[in-house]
Amino acid sequence: MNCFIATSIVAALLAVSACAADGTPWSGEALPSAPLVLVSPDEGVHPDRSVLDDPANPFADGELTDHTVWQLQANGGAVAAFYAWATANARGATGERQYYAALDLKTIYERSLAAEPDLPLVRDVAIRGFQAVLAYFPDAVTYDASGTIAYELATPSVLAILELGGTADGWVLVTTPDGRTVAVPR
Repeated sequence: MNCFIATSIVAALLAVSACAADGTPWSGEALPSAPLVLVSPDEGVHPDRSVLDDPANPFADGELTDHTVWQLQANGGAVAAFYAWATANARGATGERQYYAALDLKTIYERSLAAEPDLPLVRDVAIRGFQAVLAYFPDAVTYDASGTIAYELATPSVLAILELGGTADGWVLVTTPDGRTVAVPR
């Protein structure tokens, strides 16, 4: 019985401490909109965690589930989706999270969802975000809703870097025998 009580107490403490680390679940508070103002020149780029200190980030103190992040990606607008992916990435970096944070920065840049003087920084941070996918997560993939691998992320990262006018150092695009273009490390 004492072992059961001790185990229960430890489990309860772990559950409470896990909630404290991520805060309470985000429940639809007002979403940030344009213009995006970055608090750091590396906000949203692994291993930087400054997004957690951004006062405009509605997710900095709350728990953010993968389901919520995907819902924000689909319906929340690029600025809110950027904050969601960057927050998730700062708490537990993956290539998929880094890719989508960079993709949302690219969208913010292309749609001018930041103040005009800030757009060059947004572009540069987006490029660094895609480069972080290549540097830290070169084998990363993204999954569709069923959990099946949809595609690898190196190729779209290289393509996005080039579309933004950057250079994908250490990577080249090649055409496969079946005619597909893929990114490979040099």
